[in-house]
Amino acid sequence: MAIRSGTTSLLLAALALPGAFPDVAVAKAARQLTFFAVMNAGQVIPPTTSNAMGVAFITFDESTKRVCYSITYSTLVGTETEAHLHAGQAGQTNAVLYDLNPLGSPKVNCLGPIKPNEERLLKQGRMYIQIHTDVFVAGEIRGQLIPAPAVH
Repeated sequence: MAIRSGTTSLLLAALALPGAFPDVAVAKAARQLTFFAVMNAGQVIPPTTSNAMGVAFITFDESTKRVCYSITYSTLVGTETEAHLHAGQAGQTNAVLYDLNPLGSPKVNCLGPIKPNEERLLKQGRMYIQIHTDVFVAGEIRGQLIPAPAVH
C-alpha cells in the first residue's frame, strides 16, 4: 500500500493527541492490544477519487473485551454520513459490525464488549474502518486495522 504525502504528518499529529483514548487507563502489558489504520481512497472497494486521508488508533482490552478508538481524517470530498467497523480482509468488503460515533473528525469513543469471533478477526488483521459520505455513499476512505508492534 502506498502512503500518500502528508499521511506521516497526520499520523504523528494523531499520536500526540492528549486523551486520545477515553476510558482507557495506561496500557497494561498483557491486557491491552493496540491496532492502527491509515485510511485513504485506494483501499475502498472500488477505489474512489478522493484525496482524503485519515488515521485510526484502536485499543482492545482483553479483560473487558472493549474496543476504544481515536479516528481523525481530513479533506473529505463529501460530508460524513456514517462510519463503520467492518469484518473483512484487505481488498474485500464485508458486513458492518459496529457504527463508529460521533460523526465528524475527530471521533473518540469506546464500544463493546465484542464477541469472541470479532476478537479473533481483530487480532488476525481482518477488520477495517470505512468512512461514508454523501458523495461516496459506499465509502470515501477506508483503512485496514493492523496490530501495532508491542512496546516494552
